Parts: sequence; C-alpha cells; structure tokens
Amino acid sequence: LEQAIRLEPDYPVVHGFIAWCHEQRYLRAGLQAGAREAELRHAHAGIQGGGGGAMGLAMGGFVLGVLAKNYDAALDALDRSLALSPSSALAFGFSSIIRSLIGEDDTAIAHAGMGIRLGPHDPLIYLPYIGLSYASFFTGRFAQAASAAARAVAANPRFSVPHYLATAALVRLGRMEEAKSAAQALLELQPDFTIGGLVSGNITTADRMAMLASALREAGLPE
Repeated sequence: LEQAIRLEPDYPVVHGFIAWCHEQRYLRAGLQAGAREAELRHAHAGIQGGGGGAMGLAMGGFVLGVLAKNYDAALDALDRSLALSPSSALAFGFSSIIRSLIGEDDTAIAHAGMGIRLGPHDPLIYLPYIGLSYASFFTGRFAQAASAAARAVAANPRFSVPHYLATAALVRLGRMEEAKSAAQALLELQPDFTIGGLVSGNITTADRMAMLASALREAGLPE
C-alpha cells in the first residue's frame, strides 16, 4: 500500500486501506500515538480524494468515526460512499458499526441487514454482523446480539471484537457457561485483554462502554 501511494500519492482508495490498517494497529497493538496520527492523516486523504472512490470514503469515514469521534464527518463520508456505490456491502457494514456506537440503533440494524444481504459470501461480512451485534446489545436484544456475534466469529475467528460481544450478550441471556467459554476463547486469542484496556479505547459513549464492561466483568474477564 505504501508503494502504491509513492507511485500515485492522491489515490483515495489506497489512503483508505492504509487508514484502516493503522486503525487496527492502534486499537490492537497498544494505542500508539504514531499509529493514530497516521490513520487520521490517511483517513482525511481518503475522504478528500473520495469524489471518485466510494471505498476510500467508506474506510476514511469509518476511521474518523472510531478514532477521532468526528461523527458528522464520518457519517457524511459513509453516506457519500453509499450514494456513489449503493450496493456496497462494505460501506453498509462500516455504517452499521458507526451508527451503533453513537446510538442510531435502528439505522445501524437496517444497514447491517443491507450489508448482510448484499454480501452473503463476502470475507468482510463480519463487519455488518458486528454492527448488528453492537446495536442489538445496546437495545436489549441480547439473543440477536449473541447470534450476530457468533456469525461474526465464524466469519473471522481471530478477530477479538465479536468474541467480547458474544461474551457480553451471553451473560445478559443468563447463559453463563457459554459466556465463560466465549471469554476463554477471547483470552486465548488475546491473552493481554483487559476490561480497562477495552474501556480506554473509548470507542463509544461512556454509558455504552459501561454496559459492555459490566457484562464482561460478570463473565470473569480480567479488570
């Protein structure tokens, strides 16, 4: 990706991909300031050059929402992406996650459904399932949250987010043995996982983070 940018510095899709790579590095590898600065720089480049790149807009918008909490810019970029490419399962998946984090739960669920229908065999189908699980959990639809998290795990078993979503939803369903099994799978995947570390990522509102943290605490995950 960096070689592609050297060859074509204004390529919005590549900027979007690089931003998403750095977003993963930031959240999964210790919240390093350098990764955050890089992802935001490339996210803005993906959006600013997004007139011809729906994917650059989608990825840039997602990163701005998750890391910068610039939700107005994030939703504007995602909506522009969907206007350019209304059959983009990726954009619907990203949109569902961002909207679930800010409380637009009905839209998040609707966009997750669109992403799932548009890309049933897409390797990235875990994204709309994560959006669906978040929005369902935050609105008390715990069975739907657990089911969506399980589907996200099946699609991307080495990604930690659906594991903690499954754990939290199963706790709220009272299925404690399954919840503890999901928590153990999370720790095997991410041995240094802590509730405090998740909360410090600050990916959603304080009350929503507290809802997740409370359920994960009940599952016995480390503080």
